[in-house]
Amino acid sequence: MTDERAGAGAAESVRPLELFFDLVFVFTITQVASVLAALPTLLGLARVTVLLGIIWWMYAGYAWLTNALDLDRTGPRLLLLGGTAGFFLMSVTVPKAAGPGPWALLFGACYLVVVTVHLAGFIGTSGRRGILRVGPLNVASALVVLAAGAVPPHARLWLWAVAFAIELVTPFVTGVGEFTVGVGHFVERHGLAVIIVLGESITEVGAATSRQDEVSTAIVGGLLALVLAAAMWWLYFGREEGDSEARLAQVPADRRPRVAVYSFGYAYFVIVFGIAVTAVGMDQAIGSFHRASHGLPAALLPLGTCLFLAGLACFHRTLSGTWPRARLWAVLAVAALVTPAALWISGAAALASALLVLLALILWEGHRATGDAS
Repeated sequence: MTDERAGAGAAESVRPLELFFDLVFVFTITQVASVLAALPTLLGLARVTVLLGIIWWMYAGYAWLTNALDLDRTGPRLLLLGGTAGFFLMSVTVPKAAGPGPWALLFGACYLVVVTVHLAGFIGTSGRRGILRVGPLNVASALVVLAAGAVPPHARLWLWAVAFAIELVTPFVTGVGEFTVGVGHFVERHGLAVIIVLGESITEVGAATSRQDEVSTAIVGGLLALVLAAAMWWLYFGREEGDSEARLAQVPADRRPRVAVYSFGYAYFVIVFGIAVTAVGMDQAIGSFHRASHGLPAALLPLGTCLFLAGLACFHRTLSGTWPRARLWAVLAVAALVTPAALWISGAAALASALLVLLALILWEGHRATGDAS
């Protein structure tokens, strides 16, 4: 820790119980992505955006909570397990939350439990004063999510969007300066979320390829998807994660919570959203491996990859103060190359062109890093 305040009450590294929590959270992300896979339309994309948004907000909230929570004690452990149960039950209800029946109401009730446990967990920690300001708006958004379960299915999206909007503006309304950020734990925790989401996406794509009858589609398509996910891993973990820890540690303690919200909150949401959409896009590309696709299903792979790269660029900008121009150019390259490949050639061409852009970006950044070092 770089100063006294940063070290007070902040965890130094991720604990095993947090990993267990993250595995359940990633299952929730997978379930949200399944909504888009089942309905690859603009409506499905809108649903996934707001559902992932409100779920990510509380996952990030739990990352802040465990940053201040003493998990060596039984009480905090039980609290975190209670939140874990809430996330798990949310994941069970998510695929059916937009349809008829009680699923949306159950989803809202589970979300309210997650928010309540989060609020209670902060009492007695270094973030007590902060949660007393942020907590009421969290509860308000959870009540909106709960109310969405009581309205007709066609109106739920609007209420979910209202809840997401409340969460987006909360840091600007209440401020976050009363929280403490332990840098090492904070960066490690979010990095683990990225790698687990990437791994889960590969699991889903692997399951999709195993259902293919044609050998070339199963083998070549699976390998292209695997290497594409590995390239995404490389772009974050190659240097960005280590650099982000050093940069966040250099931020004065009184400004660090705000910078952490911008980088590991807003920008990270775009990164995780991009990974989830890319996974669905890879699935769609493998399904149309030897033929062109149409409409939004064809656009999911380039859209997800662009979101991932744009999220990385914003993440870098919030911590370093400069835009990584190569990554912004890569966004344009993906949009210009991968989209036409999916629409007019084949899913194989879309996967290959996306991979080529990311590999070129990795090589360019590696070359630049070698030049800067020398």
